[in-house]
Amino acid sequence: MAHATKHEGKTIIETPRSARRLPDHLRQAVCTARAWLAQAWRRLATEKPQGGGTSTGDVFKLSIPLFVELFMQIMVGNVNQVMLSPFGTDPAAAVGNALQILNIVTIALSAMGTASTVLITRLVGRRDAARAVSEIATTSLAVNVLLAGVLTAVLAAFWPQLFALLNVDPAIRGLAGGFLLVVASTTVVQGAFFAVTALLRAYARVGSVMAASLVMNVVNIGVSGALMTWWATTPEAAVESAAWANVAARFVGLGLAAWLLVRRTCVRPHARYLWPFPWATLKKMLGVGIPSSGEQMNYDIAQIVILSFVNVLGTTVVTVKVYCSLIAGLAYLYSIALSQATQIVLGYLFGAGKLDAIARRVWATDLIAIMLTTAASTVIWANSDAILGLLTTDAQVLALGKQILFIEIFLGVGRALNIVMVKALIAVGDVRTPVAVNVLSSWLFAVAGGYLLGIGLGWGLAGMWIAMCVDEWLRAGFLLFMFARGGWRRRAEAAAVA
Repeated sequence: MAHATKHEGKTIIETPRSARRLPDHLRQAVCTARAWLAQAWRRLATEKPQGGGTSTGDVFKLSIPLFVELFMQIMVGNVNQVMLSPFGTDPAAAVGNALQILNIVTIALSAMGTASTVLITRLVGRRDAARAVSEIATTSLAVNVLLAGVLTAVLAAFWPQLFALLNVDPAIRGLAGGFLLVVASTTVVQGAFFAVTALLRAYARVGSVMAASLVMNVVNIGVSGALMTWWATTPEAAVESAAWANVAARFVGLGLAAWLLVRRTCVRPHARYLWPFPWATLKKMLGVGIPSSGEQMNYDIAQIVILSFVNVLGTTVVTVKVYCSLIAGLAYLYSIALSQATQIVLGYLFGAGKLDAIARRVWATDLIAIMLTTAASTVIWANSDAILGLLTTDAQVLALGKQILFIEIFLGVGRALNIVMVKALIAVGDVRTPVAVNVLSSWLFAVAGGYLLGIGLGWGLAGMWIAMCVDEWLRAGFLLFMFARGGWRRRAEAAAVA
């Protein structure tokens, strides 16, 4: 095969021996073709295609592997609850409480990943971007590893107090604590995984992220199934099996993601980018990461408080909450994938100054998210007996679950819009509005309203779900109004002039 060498500052394409036997004009054609193919392969393997990557078709192509990846990520945690169902309601409720706390850790670790994705999408394609991209990648990885170490220590020291605040039934605290401590021991691995996959997304290598998540899920299911079949004979052993399966999946996922990053992008994290420490880069990342993760973290903290209300109602109601949250989450899963794909594309459009295209893209994504989420939620409710029947045969769980999934049809519309609009506003530089709206609305309507309807008026879990529905609709309406006002557009135009 032809290869290039340097001689006196000039690049010379050397001809392979097999081609030297050809006539001159054919030999030259072969060498030119091989050189062109080699160059094309290098570009394909190390860069995101420039331009033309912002159409509806491109968004769809990005969203499909993101959807599969999200589904796999959700299954890594929640498939354990399904596999634990034969051991009774206690293991599922215990793992559900532990996962609620671990979700906070996940959001904290994803902050730098979100920031690196947003910042890198605005740099991809610039000739001088290589060092800046690698510096962002290195900073993200270092901060995530450090933060993960701190969070691991906090969980190990204060998990009993956390479960006490959640009003977790003392009878299942041991199960929940065992799962939490084993999984939390690999928080550093999870932090590194989030940092690496965020870099792959920034380069539109969403298929690579999907592959890593798929392999993680296969490992999780395989290890869980093997341990629960051949070793676990008690609920305690079953929960421990689920925890160790999560650990194995995280290690395998990180190894594969790191290998794909090296093979398919030009990003090369290295310690030399940390000396002197890039404080300016960290400041930019925190400016995007903290508000964006703050929105989701506030949401999950509010959900933890709501879960503490649910725990007062008994283990059966907690089980319904866990199962319905898992099932309902599938209804707007594609909306999450679509919002992430749209955020990547909006980053490219924002960097190119195509503001009108940004607005059209956001409104189109909103419409698709509403239609698909409503259709999925309706289908789930219509088949709720069969779906819940896969998890339990408890008549109380089945009856209450059907009520909750009916309310979820309406809640899902607001949730889908919020998912899209938060990602869109962050992509165009408005990171404060989503946080402010989320904090005010979630605590006023979802938390306080949930306590009033669910505990005060005695409506139970259904009352709490209605309060969450009101919260989602009000937040969605305000975010749509703020985007339509165009404050983000004026800020972008001012920045471009400056």
